Amino acid sequence: MYKDLTQYYDHIFPAGQGQLNFFKLAFEDLGVSRVLDLACGTGAYALEFARWGLNVVGLDYEPDMIRLAREKSRKEGLHVDFITGDMRRLEDLEGKFDAVVCIGNSLVHLLNDKDLLKALSQMKERLYPGGTLIIQTVNYDRILKANITQLPDIVNKKAGIIFTRQYEFRPDGLIDFKTALIKNGSNGSQENLDIGQVPLRPLVKKELEAMLREVGFVDIQVYGDFSRKPHGWDSQSTVIQAFRRSTCTLSR
Repeated sequence: MYKDLTQYYDHIFPAGQGQLNFFKLAFEDLGVSRVLDLACGTGAYALEFARWGLNVVGLDYEPDMIRLAREKSRKEGLHVDFITGDMRRLEDLEGKFDAVVCIGNSLVHLLNDKDLLKALSQMKERLYPGGTLIIQTVNYDRILKANITQLPDIVNKKAGIIFTRQYEFRPDGLIDFKTALIKNGSNGSQENLDIGQVPLRPLVKKELEAMLREVGFVDIQVYGDFSRKPHGWDSQSTVIQAFRRSTCTLSR
């Protein structure tokens, strides 16, 4: 599915100002200098971090996303190490990081406890002591409680596209995420592209917190969005900041 989305990805999921404000504050508070952006897509956030003067590695499972991210990096003259890879297998990444970021509802593509715990453990191991992990997912407490099957369309009038998103609940507890893209033609016509579907694990807040504690994260803070509003069952998002236990300061 995501291979087919690559050419439209920046029109659908541009870097959000709320997210950037959150990262800016968190990174400045902690003196972050090296960041790992997991499921980085076409690199919108990783490139912004590089503009801030940070040392950045961006990793995504989809090779076409990484190819486009590298092209953008070259055109802008920014240095980001974009890598095709799997967030469950981070052992070969060079060095450690002050911050690991995994946003955009990416973590829920891991469908079982084994893979989720493996990925979270890998994220912790890639952090310096005292380093921070920032995760964002859809708030599945809300999705499940309200039985929500239709997410709001993402409309980009300038690009002439509408991205539709549907959830279909499965008997096994997973959710099929179904998407389509509507393109407006120059003559007023519309083209409907069936992008496809992928299964998701509807992780609720309690599960995420428990898994983070199980792999050794501490000081877990949960918000309802990137403005740091308190999390409730009706929040749109689940934003979590957690830390690897510190035995020293970040200064090296």
